[in-house]
Amino acid sequence: MKRKLFLCVMLLSFIAANAQIVRWVIPPVYDKIYMASGAQLIITDSLNTSSLWSWDGRKLAVTNDYIHAFKEGKAVTTKRGTDIITGFYTAEGKFVSLNSYKVANAYPYFSGGYLLVRDSKIQQVRDKNHLNRGRYHLFTQESDSYCFLDAEGRETEYGSYVRAFPFLRGYSSCFTYESPEKLKKPYYIYKTVDDEAISFSYYNKSFDADDIEFLSSLNEEGIGIAVIKHKVYYYDGASKILKPVFAAEEEVNLKNQIYTKGDVEEYLQTVSDSLNILRAKNGKTEEVEFMFDELCVPTSINFAQRTVNFKRTEEATPSYRTSLDVEMSPDKKTAGLSCNGEVVLPPQFDAVSLRFNDNAFVCSSGKWGMVMLDNGKNVRVQMNKGNDIAFRHQKFETTIRLDLPTVMSSSKTRIDIDPESGCLIDKTSYETRDTENGNYVQYNCVLAIPDSLPDVITDLQYPVQISFDGLQYPVIPLSVKAWHYKYFNVDINETETTIKQGTVSFTINLNAEKTPGEDDYPFEVAIQTDSLQTDLEKISETRYKCKLSPLNEGINNFSIHILEKGCPPSVFPFEVTYVKPVPKNKNKEQVLIQKKEKSPVKITPPHLEI
Repeated sequence: MKRKLFLCVMLLSFIAANAQIVRWVIPPVYDKIYMASGAQLIITDSLNTSSLWSWDGRKLAVTNDYIHAFKEGKAVTTKRGTDIITGFYTAEGKFVSLNSYKVANAYPYFSGGYLLVRDSKIQQVRDKNHLNRGRYHLFTQESDSYCFLDAEGRETEYGSYVRAFPFLRGYSSCFTYESPEKLKKPYYIYKTVDDEAISFSYYNKSFDADDIEFLSSLNEEGIGIAVIKHKVYYYDGASKILKPVFAAEEEVNLKNQIYTKGDVEEYLQTVSDSLNILRAKNGKTEEVEFMFDELCVPTSINFAQRTVNFKRTEEATPSYRTSLDVEMSPDKKTAGLSCNGEVVLPPQFDAVSLRFNDNAFVCSSGKWGMVMLDNGKNVRVQMNKGNDIAFRHQKFETTIRLDLPTVMSSSKTRIDIDPESGCLIDKTSYETRDTENGNYVQYNCVLAIPDSLPDVITDLQYPVQISFDGLQYPVIPLSVKAWHYKYFNVDINETETTIKQGTVSFTINLNAEKTPGEDDYPFEVAIQTDSLQTDLEKISETRYKCKLSPLNEGINNFSIHILEKGCPPSVFPFEVTYVKPVPKNKNKEQVLIQKKEKSPVKITPPHLEI
């Protein structure tokens, strides 16, 4: 009579059949989180403290300084609110400390492999206008010099200059004096990354250093503007050739070359932090304006009859590939995440911002962090240790266990099931364990037998809610195969069956399989028929006397119902075959009581649904 039952356990996954989990890789404790410009790194800010993270959530560095954008794999740091350089980070998180330097040209970035900095020094200067008792009055004065630092933070042998601009397209425009102390004989030179000596000539006419009045940085086309002996030239960094600047494109007469008047301090003006103008002449009256940005890169030339605009490429906003989408709540007040149409985190965040790869920046309770969809990791839930669940009575006491990968701490994981589903978890029985091979969470629970659970294998579902480290996962239906196990059987004692004038009398015997601790026969017995009168008398806990009348000739149906509190009734159908007496043939009345047999239940082997 005992029937086999097999538990079907589903591997829970947040994308169908992939067994994925979502977890924090950067905790939500920061005021800001954003991508580091120029490197595959993340920066978080809180309370004037910045942290540098890898994309997989490894904290590489913490600093009280401001981290500028990465260029050429390095990010300069400055004291917050100042231009004082404290050092720079590499893309691997290594920090190189620097002292006494300041940001040059509002450009705190490596360029051409080098960092241009200002080195400020305090020196004493004689005030020639104040002579006291034969002595000049001394006062302190801050003076800046510009120099280049290499990738190790060391000063190079390029020298120091009164003014310089970073290496662009391999060239740096540098300005200094032959006599820096007296500020006499100013001149410009080009320094190259290869420290190549750059000389200037035109049609085999070489120019001396003091002939060079002005040199700009090179633009994206590799062209700079040079003023030599008051004449304006284009300088091609690739060919190292000077070319005269004319107002008309077809002009070749050198007499019509654009020129300047006065000293460079007079014709070169700084209009704003991002605009410098070199004012020149075409002929006697026509003005020509050469426009430069904050790094002295030529951007345009305004002639009287035309404007020349040089190529300028805006830095593209990076785009990131991701399979994650934002999942909003119906009231649009909270946000969650979905992947390929499947919800992986239901709406629970204040906001979701940047998403890249399998990661997302999310705001929880006003603080920002990063979650990651962890491919290849899975969790598994099971009941009753994977053994059969056979409901003998109204309640079935068992366990529910959640197996976790090692990246999920069991102490931060919880399971919950809505009690209305028929599963009551004992929260005080919470048990956890972390091992090198995996972690788990386990609870004791009590299952209530469904009202209509039959005695054949049936699928039951329990809505499992998993939460981990403050993240709430989607409700997942745990599918369990269960049945009503009838631990008793009903038989008719044939030797005590009698028939008289259409009334049959018989004895019902109950056979019960009891387990230690079970109550003695916690059930009641009832009998039901279509139209017959019944009389049921209890002889003992396991024996009942029953009468049915008046029998109809042929087959009469009745059923014995075993009723246990809180459980579906167990129904045992019988049929009574009655043959009336035939006096002429001296045939006595006859009766035969038989139990109706059900179709055999097909039993399937145990398995795991994945």
